[in-house]
Amino acid sequence: MDCKEAQQLAGDAIDRSLPNGLAKEFEAHLEKCKPCRNEIALEKVSKQVVRQNVELVQTPRSVQSVVLSTLRLEYGQQETRKEPWLSGWNRLRVAVPAVAGGLVALLFFLAVSSKTDPSYRMTAHTASNDIIHLSFENFALLQAGKMRPAMVTFVPESVGDYLQKSNLQFDVQVPRLDDCDWCGGSVSECSGVKQAHLLFKMGNELIYVFEVSDDDALYGTRVSLPLAAKRALTQSGWYTDPDHPNCNVVLWKTDEAVCVAVSTMKKGQLLALLSTR
Repeated sequence: MDCKEAQQLAGDAIDRSLPNGLAKEFEAHLEKCKPCRNEIALEKVSKQVVRQNVELVQTPRSVQSVVLSTLRLEYGQQETRKEPWLSGWNRLRVAVPAVAGGLVALLFFLAVSSKTDPSYRMTAHTASNDIIHLSFENFALLQAGKMRPAMVTFVPESVGDYLQKSNLQFDVQVPRLDDCDWCGGSVSECSGVKQAHLLFKMGNELIYVFEVSDDDALYGTRVSLPLAAKRALTQSGWYTDPDHPNCNVVLWKTDEAVCVAVSTMKKGQLLALLSTR
């Protein structure tokens, strides 16, 4: 199976409707193809967001009538035209999907609008380059042992020294968490954006901090943030994603960086800890 075939089967694979043999071929391709694997993972997240935020509604009778009437009208026009049969059929084949596709798009828009209010669109962080989204992805990798700090120490200042020597082009902030058992740090770069990663262990809790320059986070195009987060960080220096109470994330801005903290602890506890850093 090649990448083109995998992309064609992605929807059925995510919905688990592929035959067993084809599903095994699909999974085998993903194991050896990282771009396809990443794209399928993103599509799974997108479908999950749609399922969580789009309410399925029955097509109104009035809309059904419009669709049927439009199709009957178009078909009737094709029957009365004095053209060769094949030419008329080809026109009908083009017209029907176009009309039906437009109406399906309209119905989808209405369904989304009926449940998703403007505040959600202001706070949603599902874009693949959104730094809140990236922080949750990295935190999951850290918990699974698939991402590890480059250094681990009992002295937070040592992590700060390591990061400052890593040519990050912005001043990294290492939160002062006096009761942490240990902390770690590493550096990466994606799409030309330098990134700092910090991990703190406090008893049974983990705190992960993702940092990028404020120029990239607030004004650049290579990474993104929800509009509500940009406004809050610019005005107050803090953001806690008020429309998602179970989203354990806290953002704050320093002179040179935007920091995103994700944790196993509850948001209120995390915010109290970081606000006294």
